[in-house]
Amino acid sequence: MSESVKPFINRALRSSVGRNALSLYSIQFANYLLPLITVPYLVRVLGAERFGTLAFGQGLMAYFSAIVSYGFDWSATRKISVERNKVEVVSRVVANVWGAKFLLCILSFLTLLLLIELVPRVGEVSTLMVVLFGGVFGTVLFPTWLFQGLERMGPISWINLSVRSLVVVAMLFVVRKPQDFIVYAGLSSSGTIVAGLLGAGIAFRSLGLRFIWPTWSGILESFREGWVLFLSSSAIVLYTAGNAFILGLMANDVVVGYYTAGEKIIRAGVNLLGPLSQALFPRFSRLAQESKSAALLWARKLLLVMGGSALALSALTFFGAELIVRVVLGTSYQPSVSVVRILALLPFLIAISGVLGVQLMIPFGRERAILFVVLGAGCLNVALAGFLAPIWRADGMATAVLLAEVFTTAGYYAYLWRAGLNPFQKKRVSTRANERSA
Repeated sequence: MSESVKPFINRALRSSVGRNALSLYSIQFANYLLPLITVPYLVRVLGAERFGTLAFGQGLMAYFSAIVSYGFDWSATRKISVERNKVEVVSRVVANVWGAKFLLCILSFLTLLLLIELVPRVGEVSTLMVVLFGGVFGTVLFPTWLFQGLERMGPISWINLSVRSLVVVAMLFVVRKPQDFIVYAGLSSSGTIVAGLLGAGIAFRSLGLRFIWPTWSGILESFREGWVLFLSSSAIVLYTAGNAFILGLMANDVVVGYYTAGEKIIRAGVNLLGPLSQALFPRFSRLAQESKSAALLWARKLLLVMGGSALALSALTFFGAELIVRVVLGTSYQPSVSVVRILALLPFLIAISGVLGVQLMIPFGRERAILFVVLGAGCLNVALAGFLAPIWRADGMATAVLLAEVFTTAGYYAYLWRAGLNPFQKKRVSTRANERSA
């Protein structure tokens, strides 16, 4: 390693952003790369049909997870990052957010029971659905938003990584035949609950938080602060995590299995770029309050770095799709090759839209604009899926997802350009008064 590179790396590791990025990458490893390690095993042991059944259930759980998260990953993170030095205020925010999450969890479970009774496709796999819902409860408990707002991601990153690793090891011992798809669902849900309980315990033991009962007024305030971001995140699920459920309503489990296997490869690549963006969010939130020009400058730099890296990843995925599918999934998943190629541009599009939306639009208080864009993208995805999936099956679903992501990226950029927040604009505002006016 050259002497000129070492100081840069040392400074990055000493900074809070660098440390949190590393911690978030370990969480991302647990959430995405570990499942990617399990995919070659699961697709072979479960087969395309049962792998598709599992994905169908996980797709529905993605909607419930979006409900219980309610945008708190951004609204609560932003509030805690501003009030981080006030233990009493942070404790009150934590109590009210958890109170809101538990209420939403109860509502979600009642909704699941209703769906099991009213929707035959869901009722056919009712046991799977109930078992998978344990993961939603674990999502309620796990306080990523708290540690991220305080920029102290280390403790829970190790918890998440350790627990998920144990789940993978257990899977290799107990999941041996197609009928074991429910066993795997139970392992996954149990791991999420254990990680949530440990994370909640550490939140009080290591951060010095006070135990405060949530209040109805505080819960309602939390809902008001996060409702726009909740609608936005829910709409995003329509063209991301919920695709297997949408496809499963129109096609059989084998088709869902082919689509999901290909999408998992792409999503693993997409999320290699996510932790840096998440770690930078608290800093961009502060920059937006202090200096518009500084926020735009750093956004431009981040776009160049993440955009370039993601474009290279997209190209590698497109041209290497057949080899990747053969190695990761096996020769029996040949239909997944076209899915991977269609979705190969997603890393680039999501990297760009992530910077524009998360680092600029949210810190500058443009959540309503995000809502309109992602609602449009979600509706477009569902409409296109309804038209294309019955014809092209898995490829049709993939095409709908790609077009929805193009819509999102273009919509974000068009809004920022019109709002005077284009990070690539030539003329920049320099006076503090004008900077604050944005």
